Amino acid sequence: MENEIPQTIGRYRIVRQIGLGAMGEVYLALDELIHRKVAVKCMRIDRCKDEQQRQKAMESFLHEARIVGNLDHRHITAVFDLGVWDGKTYIVMEYIEGQNITELIHSQAPFSNEEKLNLIAMVARALHFAHKRGILHRDIKPANIMILTQSRLPKITDFGIARVMDTSCFGSIESNIDEEGLIPGTPLYMSPEQIRNEELDKRSDIFSLGVLAYEWLSGEKPFAGKNLNAQLESVLSHNPKPLRDFPGIDPEISSIIMRALAKTRAARYQSAEEFSDTLELYLNSLEKQKNGEKTGFPFDKKEIVERLRQRYLFFADFSEEELYEIFRASRKEEFGMGDYLIREGTSGTKMYMIISGAVIVLTETEGKRVELETLRDGSCVGEMSMIDHMPRSASVVAFKKTVALALNETVLRHNNPKLCLKLYRNLATTLSERLRASETKYLALLATHHAWGDKNGLEPSGFEEAGQDS
Repeated sequence: MENEIPQTIGRYRIVRQIGLGAMGEVYLALDELIHRKVAVKCMRIDRCKDEQQRQKAMESFLHEARIVGNLDHRHITAVFDLGVWDGKTYIVMEYIEGQNITELIHSQAPFSNEEKLNLIAMVARALHFAHKRGILHRDIKPANIMILTQSRLPKITDFGIARVMDTSCFGSIESNIDEEGLIPGTPLYMSPEQIRNEELDKRSDIFSLGVLAYEWLSGEKPFAGKNLNAQLESVLSHNPKPLRDFPGIDPEISSIIMRALAKTRAARYQSAEEFSDTLELYLNSLEKQKNGEKTGFPFDKKEIVERLRQRYLFFADFSEEELYEIFRASRKEEFGMGDYLIREGTSGTKMYMIISGAVIVLTETEGKRVELETLRDGSCVGEMSMIDHMPRSASVVAFKKTVALALNETVLRHNNPKLCLKLYRNLATTLSERLRASETKYLALLATHHAWGDKNGLEPSGFEEAGQDS
């Protein structure tokens, strides 16, 4: 039977079908070797009319695996494997438990505007990651952004029509899989230049993300039309109703999103990072307004500034004036026992300097916590993500009542780029010293193994492997 569900595909045991399209079917499966759920996408070659169409469909199908396989980011759906089973090509991808934004809009899921903007900022940072690696998505829309049920974090899906802007980034990957005369994408989310079939760049994805943001915040699409031509014309010439005209949306956020929807590329954000920065600065100002000037704990500015120099190597060569500027740019925050400073998988550009108290660094996988280390006053957390803007690789939780200075890199970079550059340099030096210390420790351990091996008449190569395992 055509729709009969197989028991296995390759080494993957099929649980149930979770998707069916014109050229492919998707199954929830269990990878019994690694003991994890996966999504197996299998191509339906029976739908191809001839060998030429089959080859074209195969290339298109494999295109997504080649693209996403080179994009290792927590907010982009991962590809784990690729294979052929019973004459069919399949892709094994990360299984995502959640809903896409289209579903969330229809169900009016209870997300505050601040939560929505924070998630959109994360998507923008993930897009910037792809753009830097020469990849243009070309089909950003609510249906292609999943929000995970447990963590409420975003995942960009469906890179099936993504285009390689810079082939030097990906070697032999085909940069263009488009059929002649066909404009890929979804009409109401396409940029004007995409509709005109012009050469695209990263600003096209920014426009599409702006459409998504507008729709999620307002509940209405910015463009409309009864048929395809009317929809395309709406995108090209219609000016959407300003977001500020919708209840609960203030003029500032309206202007931020409307800039992403500018008809000309030059009037939009010039990078997805710039869009994300603007959203983060807005959210930071909102947080500041809500909290006012209350710090929640008594403090002595002079004492804390002196602590910064004494306890944090990367502040050792900062002048007193520079340290006061860092202090002014930081937010003083207090955490109760069990409160999260940082959640694993979230994007963010804050680093926390522990003034008093203690925190636990841990990872959380499938509901299980693995504690990595405990850090006390004088320690710093979050500096790596502050430098590279990648999602957090671990959570940080207050072990007891903890006071910290939270320094937002985005705010500092925009307000005082020179000071931010000095902080980058000093952080990089500190991290480099840590790496050198680890390398020295490893080499010393390896030398000990060699000496022990010589003494006992064993081959050194065996100890090199032992040292690596250590």
